[in-house]
Amino acid sequence: MRAIIQLGIAIMGVLVLPLRVDAAPRCVAKSSNGTGPNEKVAKFQVYEGLLKPVDLGLWSQWMIDGSTPGYRVSKPVYVCRKGAGLGVSCRGRATICKI
Repeated sequence: MRAIIQLGIAIMGVLVLPLRVDAAPRCVAKSSNGTGPNEKVAKFQVYEGLLKPVDLGLWSQWMIDGSTPGYRVSKPVYVCRKGAGLGVSCRGRATICKI
């Protein structure tokens, strides 16, 4: 029984500790890829990929009204190529800071 409790505590530490570290105010550099039938759609996919790993609440608010409350997002830098995948493939990067 004691071993089961210790194992449970160890698992909770692995799951909760990274959440506490990510919650600290800081800036992170993110990059993402996107593919679509045109450049606009591919860039949209990239931007989603930049926001989602930082905070799902940030991503969902951006999907609703285009705002990023509590965060400052630098202007993304995109590199796009035509003829890849569905038509256009883009890679983007941005810095996202919790304010």
